[in-house]
Amino acid sequence: MINMLIGALGGALSTILVSACVACTRRGQELLARLLSYRQRRRVRREAQAGSGQGSRAWLTSPIEGDAFDTEIHVKGRVLDLPQDHELWIVHRVPNGSEIWPKEKLTLDAGGWFKVTTLEGGRTRSMAVVVLQTSKQVSQEFDAWFQRGRRTGRFPSVRLPSSARVLASVVVRSQPGR
Repeated sequence: MINMLIGALGGALSTILVSACVACTRRGQELLARLLSYRQRRRVRREAQAGSGQGSRAWLTSPIEGDAFDTEIHVKGRVLDLPQDHELWIVHRVPNGSEIWPKEKLTLDAGGWFKVTTLEGGRTRSMAVVVLQTSKQVSQEFDAWFQRGRRTGRFPSVRLPSSARVLASVVVRSQPGR
């Protein structure tokens, strides 16, 4: 009886077990995110070909929701269909807050992938790592903010520009004892 049940559920059961094992490892989680991203990429391509695309799309493969951070955060992901008159930034913000701290302007490779390391010097318990699409004007304002900060040593928060669009976001938490 058990053999019949395993035979009937074999495909589905093995898929569930493999998925559970893969999701338990950091490398497995990144692989799973890439696989899910593949489906998203196919859907975006179909929508674009049909003329119903909804603009830029992005996702983060690292960090993942709930990861712990210290002072460095390794950020990896992909962006599709970025309009030429826009730029991308990684910003940090308090979850659901309207104040942000620009961290890195993104440069995409030919496939739309990016990889950067951001620094966090604040004392927050949790923080959102955000892929933000901005106009070139807002990007220039972020660059000016960095120049002022380098001169003064102060990097105050800035209000999330109303014209900016959050493409992807993940909440991470600080390591205990930080």
